Amino acid sequence: MPGKGTTGAPRSREAATARFRRPPAELVQRAARRVVRGGRASFASQAAFRDALLALIRREEPLAALGGRRLRHLLIDVPGLRLAVRYREGPEGPPPSSCPVCGAALQEIQNRTLEGGRIVIGRKCTRCEYWTHGRRRVPVRYIFSKAGIDGRPLRPRA
Repeated sequence: MPGKGTTGAPRSREAATARFRRPPAELVQRAARRVVRGGRASFASQAAFRDALLALIRREEPLAALGGRRLRHLLIDVPGLRLAVRYREGPEGPPPSSCPVCGAALQEIQNRTLEGGRIVIGRKCTRCEYWTHGRRRVPVRYIFSKAGIDGRPLRPRA
């Protein structure tokens, strides 16, 4: 039984227009390498990098949308691009279940006690450089920059 104000006819696929599209991973990675090879080699924030990246992607895919979390997940391992993170220390609490930077699993950092047992003193990411201890480290700024193929930042020429 159709609701109030409806005609009862099913909506066609053409009638439902897409408002956004998730660009493929390959397109995002290729565009990211082009952005850092272009005029600016470093971006001081994730928002600035995302805006420059979306401007380039939308030339091919006008409805492209890309969130910060997906951006970091796709670009953490891209050669020629370096992701640096600045942290602040937060209050003590339960450790996060997954890495807040890249979403990978966290591995325990253990230390031996004098009696020969082991104690967990923190956690580290299995994919990126994130680690935390009793006072939680919380990412506050992501910096994207041009890097060599090995992932190290390029040194300015003297």
